[in-house]
Amino acid sequence: MNNILSTLKACSALAWGSARLVATDRKGAALITLGYLLAMWLLYYLWAALYSDNPARAGMTFQTALLHIATAQTLFAFLPAGTDWRIARDIHSGDIAMQLIHPMALCLRQFALSLGRSMMQAMYILPAFFTFLWCFDLSLTPQSIPLAFISVSLSFLLLFCIDFIVGLAGFIARDLWGITASKDVLVQFLGGALIPLAFLPESFRTFLAYLPFGHFFNTPVGYLTGEMGSVEALLIQGAWALGFVLAAVLAGRLLLRKMVIFGA
Repeated sequence: MNNILSTLKACSALAWGSARLVATDRKGAALITLGYLLAMWLLYYLWAALYSDNPARAGMTFQTALLHIATAQTLFAFLPAGTDWRIARDIHSGDIAMQLIHPMALCLRQFALSLGRSMMQAMYILPAFFTFLWCFDLSLTPQSIPLAFISVSLSFLLLFCIDFIVGLAGFIARDLWGITASKDVLVQFLGGALIPLAFLPESFRTFLAYLPFGHFFNTPVGYLTGEMGSVEALLIQGAWALGFVLAAVLAGRLLLRKMVIFGA
């Protein structure tokens, strides 16, 4: 019991320290927020042009499609915490060696750091998001706030796990830019963050139903916008999250046995 409490205290300290580090970069936060608002405005005009000659596409109106994409892009703006880049940077600099001799597991340590960073990113992204919704007369209407919150939390866990696994590739690859960029595009497209999954062919959507990608963004967005209300999708998302956690732990144990630290 004491070990568990000590671990929780250590995780809380790491998360708080990571959040404070992000908070000190006020200029960076201002630039990110400004870039986010600019992207949202461009998103609005892009989808307005797409719906200019047809009030409904793929069973979605302009308002519902815009709300879906804006919510998904907002989640993508603050949930990922750059875990893959951070791990790769620590591997190449040799700082990962110090982390490996600490009593806390590498996966848990990185999770705490990512949680703190993600929460602080939400502090300045969400006000901008609600400002965007107010400007265009949009609103989130979740059928169940607890289910929506749990789904967003599971989405964070899924994104962390895939970033952690990709970051571990830094043990065997010198440059992760191509891998990380491909991962981001794949997660956004198949997760419904670039376009709603309703715009994809039905056969492709049926295929995606057996994959975890839809639960990265489409499921939490569905709960936040009120498109989903049953607990079934949440249970499936939770099962995938559990599988991803086990995969991340296993990948960490396998790759750390063949550690190669560049620059150390």
